[in-house]
Amino acid sequence: MNLNEIKDGYTRVTEVLTPFSGLSNVPESVLNNAADRGCRVHAAIDSYIKGFGFFPEDDVINYMTSFYSWADGKTFIDTPKRFYIDTPMKLTGECDSIYQSDEGLVLVDFKTPAKEGKTWHLQGSCYSYMAKQAGLDIKRIEFVRVRKDGKPAIVYNYEEDWPSFELIYSVYDKYFRKKDNKDFGYEYL
Repeated sequence: MNLNEIKDGYTRVTEVLTPFSGLSNVPESVLNNAADRGCRVHAAIDSYIKGFGFFPEDDVINYMTSFYSWADGKTFIDTPKRFYIDTPMKLTGECDSIYQSDEGLVLVDFKTPAKEGKTWHLQGSCYSYMAKQAGLDIKRIEFVRVRKDGKPAIVYNYEEDWPSFELIYSVYDKYFRKKDNKDFGYEYL
């Protein structure tokens, strides 16, 4: 199994949330460009966190400048590549990073859109829940929106709300689940 492939029968957290995100109103070409950019920004951030340095393309440099304003002084831990939970839901998800703060472990997801997403709090809730199931004592959830203009990143702090995610999942499962289990491919938006 390659690193991007998921185990048979598991559904990505982002797939569950897509029908509720508002992305269906955005032209596919715009979503594809945003997903491509987000993937390149995530790769540059991941490379930096792992200590490899990075060689960004021109359109990623400002996002990295924005990231540095947030990352300065943080101690990142090795993040598991992918979480799985075997509840009847059979979910999988992958947070971008975890760092050690004075309060404990902080789960982080990096975002590149111009504004906060409608479902980010639910995505973070599920990732936090899965990380805890994997034995990580997550104390806080941060979604970090790195900015196209290079200005300091904007941080959104969320409380874990697993019961709300379970409700959304039940609606997704009943009304929106794709029969072909097609991957939407917008995990990095």
